[in-house]
Amino acid sequence: EGARAKALAEAEAVGSKLRAEAAGLTEKAAAMAALDEASRGHEEYRLRLEAEKDVRLAGLDVQRQVAEAQATVLATGLENADINIVGGDSVFFDRLVSSISLGKGVDGFVKHSETAQALAGPWLDGSASFTDDLSRMLGSVSTSDVQNLTVSALLMKLMKQGGDNTGQFKRLLDKAGELGLADTPLAVLNGHTRA
Repeated sequence: EGARAKALAEAEAVGSKLRAEAAGLTEKAAAMAALDEASRGHEEYRLRLEAEKDVRLAGLDVQRQVAEAQATVLATGLENADINIVGGDSVFFDRLVSSISLGKGVDGFVKHSETAQALAGPWLDGSASFTDDLSRMLGSVSTSDVQNLTVSALLMKLMKQGGDNTGQFKRLLDKAGELGLADTPLAVLNGHTRA
């Protein structure tokens, strides 16, 4: 009976030990699974960052190639040009760079401005002709009216005629006011001022 009690005690001790090991293994497996999820998430994040870096570097390389091509075209165009530079080489270069920057600025403004796209959209996509629209708008205005007319007066006159373009005329009038051109005579804008 003593041997039996001793064997039972040993069996119970082994069972407790095995249960404790099983619980430990279960906790370890759960920690490993969580670690795997975190490792997987980290690896995916790292791969995304690397792919984004590659895309940006490729974009920079393309911009560099475009700038080199533009410089080559400009150099070729200016190679045989007969240019009288007044004010020195740096002034000419500064003006050239300023002109290019202004052109890019205007392109960027039109591309990213909803207002500019809304106002000039039909003219930019080719569905309307700016010269035809301008001729139609100004067709009812006489030469003497133009000489004495200001920008705001012209736009007000065109707005009073009504029609589909009334909203556009209103927006142009508001923009002319913002730019300080509303009271400018049209003859000045045209370059023909009377002495």
